[in-house]
Amino acid sequence: MDKEKLYQQIQGFNNQLTNPSDRSSKNYEKAYLYVDDKNAVDKAEFIGFLVKEGSIPKKYNTILDLTFGSGNLSSHIVFDNDISYKKFILNDKDTEHTNQNISKYIDNSKIWYKDILDFDSLQDYEADLVIINPQIGGNYIDGDILKQKEEEDESQQYILNKLSITLNHFYNDGSTIIFYGKEKDFKSIITTKKYIKYNSNLTDCFVFNNKIKESLCFEKMENSFIKCTKDTDSEEVIESFDDIEIKLESFMGNDNKKVLLEDKKVNTMEEKKEKFSDEEKGNLDFEYKNILFKGVPGTGKSRAIDIIIEKKLNIKDEKENILRVNIHSASSNADLMQGIGISTSTNGSIKYSEKQGLILDMIKRATFKPKQPFVLILEEIQENSLNELIGDLIYLIEDDKRAKEIEADNEEYAYEELVDKLIEDDRDMSYIEVPYLVNDSTKYKKMIMPNNLFIFCTSNYRDDKKVIEDNLLRRFEVIEIYPNNEVAHEYVRDFFTSLNDSILKVMSKNHETHPDRFIIGHSIWKDVKDKDTFYKAFSKLITEFKDIREVEFDIFKEILKACTIPDEVDINIESKNNYFELIKDLQVKIDYGFLN
Repeated sequence: MDKEKLYQQIQGFNNQLTNPSDRSSKNYEKAYLYVDDKNAVDKAEFIGFLVKEGSIPKKYNTILDLTFGSGNLSSHIVFDNDISYKKFILNDKDTEHTNQNISKYIDNSKIWYKDILDFDSLQDYEADLVIINPQIGGNYIDGDILKQKEEEDESQQYILNKLSITLNHFYNDGSTIIFYGKEKDFKSIITTKKYIKYNSNLTDCFVFNNKIKESLCFEKMENSFIKCTKDTDSEEVIESFDDIEIKLESFMGNDNKKVLLEDKKVNTMEEKKEKFSDEEKGNLDFEYKNILFKGVPGTGKSRAIDIIIEKKLNIKDEKENILRVNIHSASSNADLMQGIGISTSTNGSIKYSEKQGLILDMIKRATFKPKQPFVLILEEIQENSLNELIGDLIYLIEDDKRAKEIEADNEEYAYEELVDKLIEDDRDMSYIEVPYLVNDSTKYKKMIMPNNLFIFCTSNYRDDKKVIEDNLLRRFEVIEIYPNNEVAHEYVRDFFTSLNDSILKVMSKNHETHPDRFIIGHSIWKDVKDKDTFYKAFSKLITEFKDIREVEFDIFKEILKACTIPDEVDINIESKNNYFELIKDLQVKIDYGFLN
């Protein structure tokens, strides 16, 4: 297929106005049955982003455009991203005014004329990717829809209900659906609450299937797609916090007490001013701003960061310049960036205010002292998505987006005032806008990423989680940390060395894709100096293979066969038939007196 000839054919069709002669709508003569090039290319770029991120597949058996019009939207989505397919079906009930010749330019394609409001004509058909833009041309949703006949009950709600049945049929069958249109129309038709929204400066786009676990929103900034800082087209009516009254009658008996939100002045009170200091400390010449240290537990990832802080940045004793956060499964963007704080005053009323997260606080501190290194350490990020944890900050941590060559003047500023000043002084400075959470103001706070803030992360290997998303690879230096045999105590060094060598060989022989994820860190072996401490460390080794890695006992036995066990240690692995026998014997040797 010649893609350029396809687009030329579509453009030739799009240059013609739709024939309004048989239409009842007065506005229909102004309509075009196509998505313009700018919108089509814009949506194709976003779908390409989702494909690259792995959010939606790149290969399909059947692609179905339910309302193809000229075919411009689906053509750009499919062919700009080299999406593969076996069959491409172009459907539209409007047989007279759609681009009937498009199928001559698309391989393995077919023109359909099915009515998407007639579920019976579609219910037996399966499609892996469904594309729909129902409001184009005024056909189903937008504007003066169809001819209204009360006796046939062809009301707008009736049409929305019919379209909802069709789309939810494909959704329940596992299809990926791309909906091009307004958010109010999307929410009127689709029952799912979990979808991916592209909050475009043009027309919005929604992508969903029944495998999506949570709703996400993206917007385009320069040539990248980032998580939304605001939802500009949302049709939902959100009450101002100033107007909300929370009633607690059902909880507080007959007192009929009410909890009132305090006046919004508490949310916009003037921020404390700080000195924009030119004080110099430490060394800012270390070239790596963002590093991810990866490896199995106990290999010295955190130690590597401590060495950088001490030897390279020279701020070991500057505790205010270092923030270490241990990430866990319940960590959230609200904890790290910003969230809503709730407190109770002496008169019993509840006050909602903005809560500054740990990372946002660190950014502010670093901004006010640009000639000092600041270090943010995120430990154990493997259980989380770094994209979700730090959100819009992902955009700014890239080297060319950081705020460089900032000159301090030793004057006092509030943070927002300082950022506005820096952006005013340097029009090319990159920034993001952050919304007020407890305020109905339409103004957004600006945030920059100071070049003196270093971000170091650690991650333990996990089989069930991508440690770092693809779009972060170009922003982080990724360094694998492996066990250091020399750190193990000399009593057990030969055993430790032979153990990891054997693990790699045996796990590779058993077709493990990543055998290095099974090797053991050196930390628990550095203090093993006799048989008693050996038994305790060996007990932890068993737990690693039995409970964490769930390795079969026969494979564990095979690993140990090649290991150099200290002479005075009695494991006798060959006589054991399972982990139970091994653990029971080992705990007797350790002599846990409190178990007797």
